[in-house]
Amino acid sequence: MRKLARITQKVDKVFYYISTAGAVISGLIVAFTTLMIFANVINRQFIGQIWLFVEEYTALGMIPMAYLGMAYTLRWNKHIYVDAVITRFSSKTQNIVAALVSLFSLIVLGFMIERSWNWFIYTWSGHILSDGPMRTPLWLFSLSVVIGLAMYFADTLFFMINKIMALTDSIIALEFHED
Repeated sequence: MRKLARITQKVDKVFYYISTAGAVISGLIVAFTTLMIFANVINRQFIGQIWLFVEEYTALGMIPMAYLGMAYTLRWNKHIYVDAVITRFSSKTQNIVAALVSLFSLIVLGFMIERSWNWFIYTWSGHILSDGPMRTPLWLFSLSVVIGLAMYFADTLFFMINKIMALTDSIIALEFHED
């Protein structure tokens, strides 16, 4: 069991860095989008020129912003949750509920990954472009959905493993932060 725990910790550490990289990329997209919008406003106000790409890239940039940051949000316990009832339960019951909800989430995420993969293949093989003036290929944004969901799936799996290990009293310190 100790060997399995060590292997789990090592694999979890890799996914910790992957989810952190996804959050960094998401943050960089937010910063770039903010600068792009700011430059567009200044350009429009003082020069009178309209940049058509700003609206399209801002809208498309929301996709990787959202999906690449999900796993990191789970790891740092900063997601939206309703805990009015669950906090009244014992720690053991909370872990059981968290593990069961995680299992259900993994099933849903598996379906979402399959659907998003099909959408990626469709946009890639069909050379599907956006409807905006820039006619941006959509495969890159579709791929960010697949990658983001896969990262979220992995981190949800490790979250569930963490809760199950807590139930069996063999605590392994996976990289999840409780408030």
